Parts: sequence; C-alpha cells; structure tokens
Amino acid sequence: MKLKSFLPAAAAIALVAIGFGACKYDVKDLQSAPDASFTVTPVAGAVNKYLLTSTSTGAFRYDWDRGTGGYVTRTSTDTVYFPDRGNYTVRLLVYGQGGVDSARQVISVANDDPAAITPQKILTGNSTKTWILDQPGAGALFVGDPGGAQWWSNSAADVNAPDRTCLFNDEYTFKMDGTFTFNDKGDFRVDDEGGQPWPADMAGPGSNIACYPSSQLAAQYSAWGSGNFTYQVISGTPSNMLKVIGNGAHIGLYKAGRAGTINMPEPDNTYEILELTPTRLVVRKMYSWGQWKFTLKPKP
Repeated sequence: MKLKSFLPAAAAIALVAIGFGACKYDVKDLQSAPDASFTVTPVAGAVNKYLLTSTSTGAFRYDWDRGTGGYVTRTSTDTVYFPDRGNYTVRLLVYGQGGVDSARQVISVANDDPAAITPQKILTGNSTKTWILDQPGAGALFVGDPGGAQWWSNSAADVNAPDRTCLFNDEYTFKMDGTFTFNDKGDFRVDDEGGQPWPADMAGPGSNIACYPSSQLAAQYSAWGSGNFTYQVISGTPSNMLKVIGNGAHIGLYKAGRAGTINMPEPDNTYEILELTPTRLVVRKMYSWGQWKFTLKPKP
C-alpha cells in the first residue's frame, strides 16, 4: 500500500508557490514513498520463535503486527513467538518522508510448543474437549447489571426442569485445529424476553417458553441449532477473548448477541474469558445495560 498519490499535487503546489514568489521549493527535494519488505528467519535454538528483519527502503519508522491484528512501533527488527501450530499473518507498516507502505507474510507453524500452556490448549485439552453448562449446581446462567450485581441466575432445580433440560444438555466442542461444534442433542429451548417467548415464532406460530425437538426449530432460526463452526482465542488486556465464528454460533444462550438481545442468528459472537482452567470456563457478554455470564465445565 503506497500512498504516493499526493506527490504530484504537492509538486503542483510548490510550483504555484514559486510562481507567486511566496517561497521557493525544488521538486527534486520531494522524497519517494518507502518500499516495505521484510524477511522471516527461525531463531536457532528457540521453539516457534522467528526473527523479523525489515529490508524496506526509505523508511524511518516501523510498526509490526505480530499476528494479533494490532500494530506496535518497534525498530527495523523484531521477534515473534507462536506457542500453537497454525498460520499467522505478520504485517509491517513503514513510514517514510514520501508516504507509507506495508508488507505482509504468512508464517506457517507446523507444531505446538510442548512447553507452552496456552488458553487454546486448556480449552481443547491439547486436542479435543467438550464443555457443557455447569451442573448439577446453580449459577451456570447469570444476568446482572454492569457492576456485577445479580438480577437472576439459574437454580439447581432449573437444571432438570422440563423447560430447561434441553439447554443443560447442549455440548460445545473445541479442537486444536480451530474448529468448534455445537450439538443441541436433539432439542432446543425457546427462551423468554420480558416474560414472552423470544422470538415469538421460534418453534412455529404460538411458541411457548419451553423445550422442543430440534425438528420444530423454524427455518429462519435453524443456524442456532447443531452446527460446525470455527473459533479464535484472542489475546487481550485485561482478558482474553473467545470468538466463535459462523452464522448462529453461540455459547450459553442464542439470544445473547454481539450488541445485545437478538432475534436472528448473527455471523459470529465474541465473549470475554473471565476464567479458564482445565475444569472451569467462565465467559461473559458485557453490554451498556448489563451482562450475561455463562459458566461451563468439561463433559464427564
């Protein structure tokens, strides 16, 4: 990406200025835009660590995106470490006197670092792991105000209640290859909003707040049923994020969408990871009006 288009205009302005005698410029003083490029070299003796070396010309500033999606200003060299196998896109943004340019490369990491304990490894059990809403106790589903005060959470009795068993048998499976599977186990729950079924036609006209066989899930909401998706664990401060990708992908409740309560499936959903251990996963959806929090445990 070279931002050179302004140079002819700049030259024209300089010539006009010369014509009016306000000041003098020489077109040859205008600099060419930088040309971004870099090399990637494995660091000897280090697992999954790479040296990034800019080979750019005409640059005085170097911003690196080390596969995270965000740029950080560094020198003309930097290092990057990937604990998990996969393909990572590294980008370099350079600034010069004559403009800005960028370059990118995909680094393919063949194997995990066996010494690294990462959120993805915990989530997947280092291979494949299935999670369910925490049970038989209370509190797997929690809704409250932004400060954390509780408005409602499920009781232990709710786990086996006729109108909620179809929610507590749902399975969420994460694999190291980045795939995510939701299994509704053959049934689904029409949840409520303001005491009314939501959406009102989720199980067809006259839907109630209840469990239904998956065959009754209306076509326009079918993406909320069993399906295969992908996911990303996104590093962040103060919390990591878990993004499930694919139309209808969700954790906990289908209606807790990207910006609030939704009445149609969305293409992805991102959750804040509040806690992740081998035996406990707590994720949260935070909104201006409040929050949903979902607590899961490994399937026995």
